[in-house]
Amino acid sequence: FIPFPIVQNSHFSNDRPGRGPGQGVVLSAGPDTRPTVVEKYFDAFNSRDFEAALACFSEDVSYDDAQYPDPFEGRDAMRAHLSRVAARIPDSFEFVVDDIAVGPDGNIGTRWHVESDGKALPFARGCSFYTVDASTGLIASGFDVPEPAVIKPGDAGLTLLAAATKVIDEPVRAIPWLTWGAYVYVVFFSNGILPGADATQLEVRTWEEVRDLSLNFFLVSPLLHLPFSPVVHPGLEGIFNLLLSWAGMFAGFLSDEREDKPNIFPMTTAVIGMQFLTSAFLLPYLATRTSEDLGEDGMALVYKEDVPPLHNLIGESRLLGPLLGGVGTASIIWGFLARPEFGSIPERYASLVDLLSVDRVGSSFVVDLVLFGIFQGWMVDDDLRRRGVRDGGGTLGTAAKFVPFFGLAAYLLGRPGLPSRGAGTD
Repeated sequence: FIPFPIVQNSHFSNDRPGRGPGQGVVLSAGPDTRPTVVEKYFDAFNSRDFEAALACFSEDVSYDDAQYPDPFEGRDAMRAHLSRVAARIPDSFEFVVDDIAVGPDGNIGTRWHVESDGKALPFARGCSFYTVDASTGLIASGFDVPEPAVIKPGDAGLTLLAAATKVIDEPVRAIPWLTWGAYVYVVFFSNGILPGADATQLEVRTWEEVRDLSLNFFLVSPLLHLPFSPVVHPGLEGIFNLLLSWAGMFAGFLSDEREDKPNIFPMTTAVIGMQFLTSAFLLPYLATRTSEDLGEDGMALVYKEDVPPLHNLIGESRLLGPLLGGVGTASIIWGFLARPEFGSIPERYASLVDLLSVDRVGSSFVVDLVLFGIFQGWMVDDDLRRRGVRDGGGTLGTAAKFVPFFGLAAYLLGRPGLPSRGAGTD
């Protein structure tokens, strides 16, 4: 699957056909028991020492992984490949050699499988063959043959394996995955569960409604009485803009994405995608995000300098909570009081219920609001640890986790800022 097993320095033995993890075999032409360049490479990768791993390759190495459509040519291409692989697999991954053979010409072959915390993973076995430049002792070429796949998955294979391993390591991650599967089916493909036609039927009325709500984004067009602003039920406008302002507040967790803590699914992509498909982007991010690596004190202190500048500017702004909280509050008020032609509050409530009873778009917004309320607090504990806050953050942390929308807005305003190395925080 990926050519980085842990290789044990064992001697040749052919009397134990059932070898377990770590009971590798070295077949060589002589008594030399010094580690081969391939063993050094494997050991360096598994300790995540990429410079040492790259030093095992010749400058013009050609590395052909059968999961990718094209070989990686040269040491720079290998550097990019190793970095990409390391960003997608957890530290618990170990590639365990079942057999290793060194030929008289110095070329090396291995048979291996993948484990996570000592448990063998399914469909994760393979063989690798390496040619070694006799003049330099470095790897001149490599060829990996994992268990066969119908298509060349490339990085997608790493991503799927890493996502599966996160669920194995932390079973609670199955909750957002299962919720996401149910959400996608119910909202986009089911008939009879939510009102209205499913997305595959491409109803003109549905797309017109999406267009009209988008034109009235954050109520700017109707408040300015712009000529292209369509008339939409104020209750539906309120729900739509409350949902988008709530989705935008998750940008307050952009410090969850850093160079030293890459996620399978980037946080920036998730936040932007939530403005269009809401929970369809939030739930996979929660299921696949990398948890903070806690120190002995239970903290995961992060400095402003560790966070990308744009993430700092947006995610750490004290204005984010009040601004989007204000938009959401205005949206609720709009639903109750705007557009007097829709009648009194009881009348507009009754007409909104009638609309939602036949409208797939509006009813899916209600589903999103419920899911946001359930999963709003999933990143709060890690966010507090990044700021050196213990014991769940007290009342503010509790509000962020359990008070829908307004609790998150208050948290983004009142939480401590990230420390700065320039301020001498340690």
